[in-house]
Amino acid sequence: MDAKKLKPILIISYFFPPCSLTASQRVYSWAKWLNKFGYYPTIISRKWEENLKTLKDVSIPSSNGILHEKNEEYEVYYLPYKGNLRDRIYQKYGESKFRLLRQGLTFLELFLQYFYNKIIPYSNIYTFAKELMEKKKYEHLVISGNPFNLFKFGFQLNKKFGVNWTADYRDAWSTSEINDNSSSIFKRIIHKLDTHFEKKWIATASSLSASSGPIGKSIEELTGTKSFALYNGIAFEDFDVVKNKTKLPVFTITYIGTLYDGQKIEVFCSAYKKFIDELNGPKTQLLFPGLAFFGAQESRIQKAMKGYETYFSCSDRIPRKEILQLEQQAHLLLHVAWQGYKGIIASKIYEYIASGTKIIVAPSDNGAIEGIVKDSKCGVVFNEEAKIVDYLKTEYADFLKNEYVQNDVSQSNVQQFSREKQVEEFVKQVLN
Repeated sequence: MDAKKLKPILIISYFFPPCSLTASQRVYSWAKWLNKFGYYPTIISRKWEENLKTLKDVSIPSSNGILHEKNEEYEVYYLPYKGNLRDRIYQKYGESKFRLLRQGLTFLELFLQYFYNKIIPYSNIYTFAKELMEKKKYEHLVISGNPFNLFKFGFQLNKKFGVNWTADYRDAWSTSEINDNSSSIFKRIIHKLDTHFEKKWIATASSLSASSGPIGKSIEELTGTKSFALYNGIAFEDFDVVKNKTKLPVFTITYIGTLYDGQKIEVFCSAYKKFIDELNGPKTQLLFPGLAFFGAQESRIQKAMKGYETYFSCSDRIPRKEILQLEQQAHLLLHVAWQGYKGIIASKIYEYIASGTKIIVAPSDNGAIEGIVKDSKCGVVFNEEAKIVDYLKTEYADFLKNEYVQNDVSQSNVQQFSREKQVEEFVKQVLN
């Protein structure tokens, strides 16, 4: 479709490819599919020039100048990123030095960002968006968070231009149930400010989208702005790059993505060790590709699996193509839900579904994750250690008999979660 005949919308997102972090995929899917529904998106993001191998790589400054890329589906402006003093200290020394200084600088930035844009390292996003909107009228403005201070830009652009805008949440902000906001006076101050300004800024949005219904409802109750659930969804085409889909010769269970303290991985690790003991050393491996990126979580796995080092491994971040191949070559894909929290949906669950590999959720959230896995008919959920052990033994027996069966991703139970369907819902809720 001719881009000149499409209605223009403006999207602000800190994360966008070539950034390799999962957060970039949500807006990227909108960019690819919105043209099918009559819209041409312009995306504003920061420059991403480094291969992110460690957390401190995010703080590396970019080259100067604005990079503009345009195609038939969308256009994107990548703005230079310089960072601030805290970023430069962290980038040079990592976690090893000047911790108290970095904490102090972080508090100052978090406090002052509510009142002064210039304290925000990526405030050039607001300045550039304002310049674009002075030259061209956009049908709608969408801002995807986090960082949640991007919503301040939506508030300010709405005041200046009267543009309707949507606040898109990948995670909850001040209403988050998983953040510890009471452990110090500094966190209590920031949380109080977060709550005040979230309510103020989002109240000016015409709608808000969230990665799950429960997250959306909690924000709606705070701000009064109508919410709707917009899943990250499945990108089936991502797996087109995978050429070798043959299952690995070792019974392989793989956990992909970030791990947080609220995810009780110890439940599965304990069951996995019992499975190994009861079968007297099966031919198996438990893989955590990329988890070494988060040193504390790698140490957590090492502690939980002590004495079973030959049966698991954590690695540094690896190229996305290799991750996709591993997801299809593994025999089981492990997901650990947040117990007691029913609205936290890790976007990797959709990639798991698209791979066709069986999913095991252990433990479950008894909520959104369990619903998605059951509705897609692509996996099983367990909370009890004994049932996890029994399931692993059954799957291993099938592995030994070479009787493994992939999920059929062409079925409607899977297709309902496609990113195209999610963009269709976005257009229906926001733009029509």
